[in-house]
Order: sequence, then structure tokens, then C-alpha cells
Amino acid sequence: MCHWRGLALGLLAVLLLGCTTTKPVRSTTWLDRFKRGVGPTGSDVVALDVAIIERPAGDRYLNDDLWTAADEQVVLMERRAILEDNGFRVGQVGGLTPAPLQELLSNKRSNPAPRHRELHAAKPVPLDLGPARPVCEFQVQRDGEPTTIRLEQAQCTLEVTPTLTADGRVKLTFVPQVVHGEATLMPRPAPDGSGWMLPQTRPTERYATMAWEVNVPPNDYVVIGTRYGQEQTLGHQCFVTADNAAAVQRLLVIRTSRAAPVSDESVASEDGGTLWTPPLASQATMNRVRGTAP
Repeated sequence: MCHWRGLALGLLAVLLLGCTTTKPVRSTTWLDRFKRGVGPTGSDVVALDVAIIERPAGDRYLNDDLWTAADEQVVLMERRAILEDNGFRVGQVGGLTPAPLQELLSNKRSNPAPRHRELHAAKPVPLDLGPARPVCEFQVQRDGEPTTIRLEQAQCTLEVTPTLTADGRVKLTFVPQVVHGEATLMPRPAPDGSGWMLPQTRPTERYATMAWEVNVPPNDYVVIGTRYGQEQTLGHQCFVTADNAAAVQRLLVIRTSRAAPVSDESVASEDGGTLWTPPLASQATMNRVRGTAP
């Protein structure tokens, strides 16, 4: 019995010694692979900090007070008229961020899902403006006459294309879009030439006549919302959801910069860029790209 007890103790000592001298093995998971999978690189990479603020429909700050601090002259006059006709409102906020906007961006309830995206200049990226809806109905001007558009299973988006300017700014080009209908399989060659892909695609209505541009200095905000009273417009459909008892109004906030190196918190996105949801503790150093006040 003593012999076996001594042998067991010896084996235990060897195991313990191995635990103290062997280097820990780092687990590899699909998340680790995404973290190591560096996003786009190069001198033309642009970073977009994106927040969609959510407030009760008709919120006074989103419809009135915000626009006293926003410069709406950043959009050319003729484009502003088209945007107004279609229910969109666009401005730029620079300098010291107004305290109410800072609070909205910093609050998780009002800004539940901020994103950080990195992509090459001149590459368009779609930004969803809210949940999909069973029916999206609005009017557009065709040949000077209002025409009613009705789209089912619809998702309102803004296609955003960043380009670099000689003076260090980023020019953002916006095109309203509505993705709708049933998904279908559309074969196309794989990007690496290895064969064919069968990605799901859905019909997309692209309203290029409503497109606009904004030249954004580093760390300024572009704010995009709707003119709340224009319920029959595409802008209203993009930013107001009234399908349930608690109607919600949204505001899109974007900040641009030249991309920093990808960190361990970066996760690769499907479009080849990176997505990053920053922790609340880091919001103050990010100029508060976060939520809405309670």
C-alpha cells in the first residue's frame, strides 16, 4: 500500500511541475480568427463611426433644438430643396459637441448599437436606418407629379461612399435606397477566382435623384434625420417607425477620420471592412459616438 501511495504522490508531483513550467495554450476560435484577420489597409482607408439615435417620435430635440447647432448649408442649395421635398434633413456639427447631443450619443438606451467601420475610399457601404417593415409607402416626384410608391418587406438604407479630398477632409456621398421583396440566389464569380458563389440578393430601389454630398472635416459630425411633419415622404419612412404603440424616431450620426490600425477589439465585416462596437468606458475618448437620453 505504501508503495502505491508513494507512486501516486510522485506522479502528482510530476503533473504539478508540468503545470508550472509549460506555457499556456491559447485557444483558437472563429472569433480569434476574425480578430487577427486584419481589415483593409493602405493610405486610402477611411474610418466611419456610426450611431443611430432612437427617441420617441416627435422628440423636440431631434426636430427642433438640434438644428440650431447644426450647419445645414453644407449641402448645396439645389440639393437642399430636393431633400426637403423628400423629407430629409442634413446638417454638420463641428467644434464643441452640444451637451444634449453628447448625452444622446453617450447613453446606451438612445444609442444602442454604435458601429465603427473601416473601408477603402470610393467603396460604397449601405447603412440600415432602422428595422425592416412589412410595407414602406411614400411619394416621389415624377415629371412634376407626385407618384405613390409601395414596397413590401422593405428595409430603408443609405448608401454611403467616402472619398478623400486634398485638404484632408472626407467627402461623403449619400444615396437613399430601399431593399425589398423576397431574396433570390444570383450566381456570380468568387472574388478570388476560385469558382462561383450563390449569394442571396433582393431587389433594391436606388433614388439617385435624391443623392447629396457633404465634405466633413476630421471629427466633425454629419447628422441626418427627417422633417417630422412630412409623413408621405421617403425621409419620414427612413427615420420614423410607427408600426406599433411606441412610435420611434431616429437620427443618423456619422463621424469620419482616417483609419487607425486594427485593434484586438476589431471584428471583420462581411464587406471586407471592420466592425467594432466600442465599450461604454471608451465613449468619452471617442467623442461619444453612443446612445440616447432616457
